Amino acid sequence: MSELYLATPALLHADAFLPVLEQRLAHHQPAALLLRLSGGVAPAAATAMVEAIRPLVQHKGIALMLEDAPELAVQTGCDGVHLSRSYTAASVRDVRRQIGDELQLGVAVGSSRDDAMRAGEEGADYVYFAPDAPDGAEQAQAVQALAQWWCMMMELPAVAFAGTPEQASALAGCDVDFVMPDTSWWDDPAPWAL
Repeated sequence: MSELYLATPALLHADAFLPVLEQRLAHHQPAALLLRLSGGVAPAAATAMVEAIRPLVQHKGIALMLEDAPELAVQTGCDGVHLSRSYTAASVRDVRRQIGDELQLGVAVGSSRDDAMRAGEEGADYVYFAPDAPDGAEQAQAVQALAQWWCMMMELPAVAFAGTPEQASALAGCDVDFVMPDTSWWDDPAPWAL
């Protein structure tokens, strides 16, 4: 049975998103929430955003993962760090050392089996598969096949991106560990029957 793993849009301010977050979490229980902060957020504002969102998430028993900000994740009491494909500040191994063994470490690997295996060897707690071109149906099918193979063959958990409700159903149907729906999920979760 696949679990839901939600990702926020890239947030510049938390104020407008907080009511949406509260409303959605009142009716849905994801295993984790990936908090994405917009690139232009000042450090103090980033800290304030994490501290506004963290209690809403963690009080419901949901793991709060912070994208591409290991130091901030440690400072603000997040449950872990998720490294995107564009993260280049440090290697997976270095981030693992930085955050220690207590925090979770997820690594985006696109649709690369080799990158997924390397991430596991370097200390990732899960890998995240997503199409390199988000609109390609063929890429989505390739990611589904790879994630399904991974979950059958490997112990390291996998998260797979679903661009549409149909893709989410297909991924859930093949027992991928976690399904991460597109951020359009926040507008209307109803079609995303996970």
